[in-house]
Amino acid sequence: MTVQSRSKPRARPSVQERLAAELREDIASRGLPPGSALPSVRALARSRAVSAFTAAAVFDLLVAAGIAEARRGSGYFVAGAPPARRVARLREFRADSVWERRHEAEPGLIRADAGCGWLPAAWLHTEAVRAALRAQARSSLLSLSYGNPYGLLALRTQFATLLRARGVQVQEEQLLTTQGATQGLHLVIQELVHSGDRVIVEDPSYPPLLGLLRARGVKLEAIARTSEGPDLSHLRKLLRRQHPRFLFTNSALHNPTGTSTSLPVAHQLLELAERHDFTIIEDDLFAELAPRPEASLAALDQCRRVILISSISKTIAPDLRVGYVAANTALIARLARAKTALTLASSELAEEIVLHVLTRGHYRRHLESLRRRLGAAQQQVQQLFEARGVSLAHRPASGMFLWARLPSSDSVSKLWRAASAQGVLLAPGELFRPDGRATPYWRFNVAHCAAPELLDFIDGLRRSA
Repeated sequence: MTVQSRSKPRARPSVQERLAAELREDIASRGLPPGSALPSVRALARSRAVSAFTAAAVFDLLVAAGIAEARRGSGYFVAGAPPARRVARLREFRADSVWERRHEAEPGLIRADAGCGWLPAAWLHTEAVRAALRAQARSSLLSLSYGNPYGLLALRTQFATLLRARGVQVQEEQLLTTQGATQGLHLVIQELVHSGDRVIVEDPSYPPLLGLLRARGVKLEAIARTSEGPDLSHLRKLLRRQHPRFLFTNSALHNPTGTSTSLPVAHQLLELAERHDFTIIEDDLFAELAPRPEASLAALDQCRRVILISSISKTIAPDLRVGYVAANTALIARLARAKTALTLASSELAEEIVLHVLTRGHYRRHLESLRRRLGAAQQQVQQLFEARGVSLAHRPASGMFLWARLPSSDSVSKLWRAASAQGVLLAPGELFRPDGRATPYWRFNVAHCAAPELLDFIDGLRRSA
């Protein structure tokens, strides 16, 4: 289940890289001060028996590394010394919904990232992305200029085809590509949600969404997430005394609980939205990972009262940052203007790569493989957890996440520090709660939870209980 990192053989340095390293060592060993003249391109070429082109490339490498500086008409010189007082480097972590909490951990010690928001590298569609990169490099049509603010037309056509297969009858003009689903949420909140609006979210919910809404100054109203979806009894009580304008929900394989909204709940949710006149924003980026079609609010509503947001980050590769918003044509035009003001356009190069992956024959088989792997991981991890006294809030059949309680009465902070000290990084449930209150539940990513370090940590908790 766990993915072992395999060290790749390092490529042999090129002639330019080898000569640049030698010249850099020569500068250091001789203690040349800043401003000292370096050999000319021709002199370096003669002394090292290489072409002038190669010698020029050596100096380009030194300039790029900050070792040398070029002075037009005068040649190359040792670059100025760096500041004597260096600012401490920030510890670097992969970005996800619990990114800020990662700064409290020691990155070199973490061996099991049990609460992360991504799939193992070996599970991603890596070979298809490589093939797409090669195709782009060979293409005579490769464009590196600004793209269409709406997004690459051919990719929007492909997204529309995929959505129609899921029952969402949209056309290209009803789609806007975004830099991941999070930018889609950002654009919708920026354009539609105003300070002071009442907005309903699920408890627990997606931390970046909560951050965007708090920054907007809204009045957050939370309803519990059940095994069937949003708690409708809770919602009805809330609607009797409040008049929200929006409800944000994650329908399929919910982050962080792993649950999916049932069809009866989806129908009733839409009826309540119609009766009480609020808009639903359906964040549905996990839908493609479901082993069978789940209830889709956008399909039931046909994007009249529902705004659909999704991305390819969980099925192809998170780093491509390609997502989309599906809504009525007028709103998509408004969001396109907002996107232009914010980022001008999304990366057409990234969108071409995604298009290449989606339109080749391997994507469907890749999805089927992912679904099987996640289903097996859910079954295995649920069994491993229950055997160790971990309490599961829900029992998803597939998807990435489990919402579970560790077999310990210790505080969240104490458990988190103890796990981190043993090389295990956990995702505390309080990060996913609209009010930020402590909870004994944690988010677990089943694709990373068969790690021996995590299981040993849980075994230790049970022994000390």
